[in-house]
Amino acid sequence: MPLATSRIPASTTTCMLGGTVLCLALATPQAQADETTASLYLWGTDVDQTLEGGTRLETSRQTVMENLEFGLMGTLVHRRGPWLYGFDGLYADIGKDGDVDVPVESEEPDGPDAIEAALDFTTRTTMAHAFVGHEWYRDANWSVYGTGGIRYTRFDTDLTVETDDGARRFDTEDNLTDATFGLRGHYSFTPRWSTPFIVDVGTGSTEISLQAFTAAEYAWGASSVTAGYRYMKWRLDDSDFLEEVIYEGPVVAYSYRF
Repeated sequence: MPLATSRIPASTTTCMLGGTVLCLALATPQAQADETTASLYLWGTDVDQTLEGGTRLETSRQTVMENLEFGLMGTLVHRRGPWLYGFDGLYADIGKDGDVDVPVESEEPDGPDAIEAALDFTTRTTMAHAFVGHEWYRDANWSVYGTGGIRYTRFDTDLTVETDDGARRFDTEDNLTDATFGLRGHYSFTPRWSTPFIVDVGTGSTEISLQAFTAAEYAWGASSVTAGYRYMKWRLDDSDFLEEVIYEGPVVAYSYRF
């Protein structure tokens, strides 16, 4: 696009040179083109739920993957100048049933340490995180953004435990909305290899929610693949069933920039 310049006397060579340098300097921040990155990822997570009263339900990532009935996870980030706008969403439906030994505490000296029970467990997790970031620091290797956003999380949990003495059913729905603040960015080792990272904290419907992520990324052309580790924790303030939920495990992702 042609630059608009004011009329300058031809004899004022110094002013012309100064004006040229100033125009180039002002144009530099706009040299970075807008960019959008879409990512699909798979999260091999453990699920650790602490119920009110201290009872823990731990589901290994192997069990999660074997019993994942449906899952969809993705991220969309748009960068424009020093700003970024993003959305991260996931939905996972996990079902598990079978015969298990449930530990018990008996007041009888010779009482059993465990009882056999039929367990039917289903948990559905929905998360949507919209955020805005502004570039805080950049050099040849580092790019760091400060971020703020809103994270919505919904936990639907159905648990039925059946023993010889009868059956107990737990059914809960928790809808959580937190304001979040954090950092995200990457460190580039080479034009192809980098380490992206994310850390944020949230509060609102929860006492606190946390997210931490780091990975190794390899890029070629407009594509990249990422392998890393993600940790998320929600500590609930007011729930009839859940006290704390932790998701953690390895992540693999494919991203495309346009």
